[in-house]
Amino acid sequence: MKNVTKLMIAFLAFAVLGTACSKYPGFKKDKQGFYYKFYIENKKEVQPQIGDLVEMVHAMELKDSVLFENEPLTLKILESLFAGDVFAAIQKMHLGDSAIFIIDGKKFFEYFIEQDYPFDSNDLYFTFKLNKILPKEEFEAMQAERTRQYEAIMEEYRLAEDSLINNYITTNKIKVKPTEEGIYFVKKVSGNGKAITNGSTVSVHYTGKFLDGYVFDSSIDSGAPFTLTVGNGQVIPGWEKTLLLMKGGDKATVLIPSKLAYGSRGADYVIPPYTPLIFDMEIMSVE
Repeated sequence: MKNVTKLMIAFLAFAVLGTACSKYPGFKKDKQGFYYKFYIENKKEVQPQIGDLVEMVHAMELKDSVLFENEPLTLKILESLFAGDVFAAIQKMHLGDSAIFIIDGKKFFEYFIEQDYPFDSNDLYFTFKLNKILPKEEFEAMQAERTRQYEAIMEEYRLAEDSLINNYITTNKIKVKPTEEGIYFVKKVSGNGKAITNGSTVSVHYTGKFLDGYVFDSSIDSGAPFTLTVGNGQVIPGWEKTLLLMKGGDKATVLIPSKLAYGSRGADYVIPPYTPLIFDMEIMSVE
């Protein structure tokens, strides 16, 4: 009996000593290198797999400070970028789980943020609450449907452009024929300055509008003409082609089809896809 008692005391002492010497008390180490601790663990629930989409609430902390907390996150699970990264950590969870993970901060910033690590401590603490898992097959089907809808909308924009241009030409009684590329060039004032060629440095005042008259950009509002070198690709192709039709002192209004402007992508959340543009232009100088 005494031997058993001594053995139990020795075992408890070893356990206490082991906990005291642990790098992260209360955490377990995964074979991939991260440390973890579950607050809620539902072992009977499904776990996320590579290709699944997960919805979580998460926090990121250092040992002594909170970087952010209670932030929603929707994330597609990918192959790990480094051993023991957040993708590996999340795959250890089950639906409904809540857990905290300690991950190599320098590697996280290198692979995920692509910036130098800014903190003294290399330990980043991630807390995840896994609320939803959308399996890979369902996620891919959802993505395919979104792509189909987007392409259908883009096709509507594309088909509408010719009608918009024709209506504008008719309503504004424009008589000039379009250039071979589809630009309608209406000269308002003929200047007596130098002709513009590729390589010319040109200063131009302009106002950019949609066909309904909405002004989206203007050098006049900024108070200074825009200066560019023609042929260097600094502006949309429609501008490059239009400037070659002009000389110093010219004023013109041009209609540029989207294929020579911002095309199917649009620009800066201001110009929608397949949008023809109107520019009022005045050549201030040509060098």
